Amino acid sequence: MKSIAILIGSCVLLTGAGTTQTPPAPSLQPTALEALARQSATHVVWSSEVGRLDSRESHAIVTVLVLENSAQPHDRVGGIRIDLSNPDSKDAVYLGEEMLVVYKNSLDEVGRNVPGHRKTARDDLAPGGTSYLGSGIFWYADARPHVHALSASYYFAPDSEGLYLRACNDAGFRFPDLEPSQLSATIARAIVQLSNH
Repeated sequence: MKSIAILIGSCVLLTGAGTTQTPPAPSLQPTALEALARQSATHVVWSSEVGRLDSRESHAIVTVLVLENSAQPHDRVGGIRIDLSNPDSKDAVYLGEEMLVVYKNSLDEVGRNVPGHRKTARDDLAPGGTSYLGSGIFWYADARPHVHALSASYYFAPDSEGLYLRACNDAGFRFPDLEPSQLSATIARAIVQLSNH
C-alpha cells in the first residue's frame, strides 16, 4: 500500500513539474519466457494453438509451447504466447507456465466482478470516456522496470464494453462483447496441455 502511495505521489509530482520535453518511453523488459524465446539457440520443442479471441476490433491467438535452448537441452520451459492484433498494432506476449494459474484466477476474478460494477461504471462514465475494471495481478505489467507482460481488464465505453488486453505499451486491444472468462478458459486448456505434455 505504501508503494502505491509513493507511486501516485511520484506521478503527481512529475505531472506538476511541467517539463517541456516528453521523456522517451521506457524500454520493456521481456518476461523470462520471452527472453528465452528470443535467444538464437532456443527452438520450439512442441506447440499447439489452444484458442482464439476474435472481435470486430481485435484478434488474439493463444499458443501453448515448450521451448528448449540447445546449450541446455534438458532444460525445457513451457508457457503460452498470445499474438495480439488490430488494424493499427500487433504484439506478442509470452507468459511462463508458473504464471498461468495466477492469470487464469485473476481473469475469473475480473469476470465475477463485472456484473456488480456495470451500473456504477456506466452511470459514472464521462462523455467519451472509458472506465476499466481489473485485478491487482495485472499491475505487474506496469511495475518498474516495465515488463512486457499481459495486462487485462474489462472496459466500459459509451459504444461498447468487453475484454481489454494490453502488453505494457501504448497499444491496447479491445474485444467488445467478449468476457474475461473466454481468455481464462483458453489459459485453462493450455495448463492441461502443458501438464500432459
